[in-house]
Amino acid sequence: MVDFHGWELPVQYSGILAEHRGCRQAAALFDTSHMGQLRIRAPGAALGRVTTQDAAALGVGRGRYGFLLDECGGILDDTVLMRLAEEDFLLVVNAATAEADAAWVRRHLAEGEVVVQSAEGWGKLDVQGPLSAQVLAPHSDADLRALRYFSNAPASVCGHGCIVSRTGYTGELGYEIFAPAEAIVAVFRELLADGRAVPAGLGARDSLRLEMGYPLFGEDMDAATTPFEANAAGFVALDREFIGAEALRRLTGEAPERLLVAFASESRQRPRARGELRSEGRAVGVVTSAGFSPSLEVSIGMGYVPPELAAAGTRLAAETRRGELAVTVTDTPLYTHGTCRTRTPR
Repeated sequence: MVDFHGWELPVQYSGILAEHRGCRQAAALFDTSHMGQLRIRAPGAALGRVTTQDAAALGVGRGRYGFLLDECGGILDDTVLMRLAEEDFLLVVNAATAEADAAWVRRHLAEGEVVVQSAEGWGKLDVQGPLSAQVLAPHSDADLRALRYFSNAPASVCGHGCIVSRTGYTGELGYEIFAPAEAIVAVFRELLADGRAVPAGLGARDSLRLEMGYPLFGEDMDAATTPFEANAAGFVALDREFIGAEALRRLTGEAPERLLVAFASESRQRPRARGELRSEGRAVGVVTSAGFSPSLEVSIGMGYVPPELAAAGTRLAAETRRGELAVTVTDTPLYTHGTCRTRTPR
C-alpha cells in the first residue's frame, strides 16, 4: 500500500505480473476512487469553451478524451468528458489535480455549476479485460452489448444506482462503475466473487497503460507540454474556441521542438525515469516513464525527442543505472491485441 495524493492505494495484491496477465487474459478489478469526478450542470456551449472537448456536439450517453489547457496551450490535466443528460456532464480528472481543475472550471464557466462529486462520497471501480462483460452482466441491468466504446448509461450494479461507462484505459474491453461510496465495497466484493476477475493495483495499471502508449499526466505531460508535443493533436479541434485554442493556432505550421514517443528494448533491463535518451552518444531527450512489459517480455517506455528522431524504427540509447540500453522508437500501441474497441463483447 502507498500514499497516492492522499489516497491509500495498493501497488499490488497477488503480484503485478499476475494482475497484468489476469487483465489481458480474463478480467481485473481496479479501485480507482482516487480519480476526481466533476459533475457539471451547464449548457454544452458554455462548457465547451473551457475544455478541448466540444461539449455542445457531444451526444447524450457519449464520452470523449481531451484536455484542460491554460491560455498558453499547456496541459493542466487530461480528462474524459461524458454527457449524461442535456445539461448534465461528468468530467473525470486526475487525483492530484481534482480541486485545481474544479476551481479552474468554475472560474471560466460562463454559466452553470460544478460539484466535486468525488469529494461528496462517490467512488469508481473499473472492471477490465476480455471477459469483463461476462463478469459484470449478471450483476447489472446495463445493456453491455449496446454500450459502445466511449459511451455511458445510468444503470443498477449489484442493486445500487450507478453510472456505467466503457472506455478501457488498459487497452482491453472495460467498464467503469461510478457509485456512492457505500456501494463501492459491496460491488467490489460481489464482482470478485465471480472468480474470473482478479483485484489489481497501481503496478499493473501502469504496465497496462504503458503497453498501450497512453501518457500519464504528471509523468509524460504537464503544464509545460502542449497537445502537439504530447502527440495528441488529434484530440484538439482548432476550428472552435476554447481556452488555449488561440495559442495553439499560433503554433500550427511550426514543428514542435520535441515529441512524445514510445520505445521498446530487447532486454528486461529498465531505463531510468528522467534519464537521458541519446543518439550517437549525444543527449537528445528524456525518458518520462518506463517499465517491464509482461505481454512483450521486454522493457518499454515513453519519452521526448526532437521531431527528426521521432519516426518509428529510430534507434536510440536510454540511460540506465548500469549504463545504456539500446531502444527503438515504436508505433503505439505496443501491445496490439487489446479488445477495448470490440463491437461484440463476449
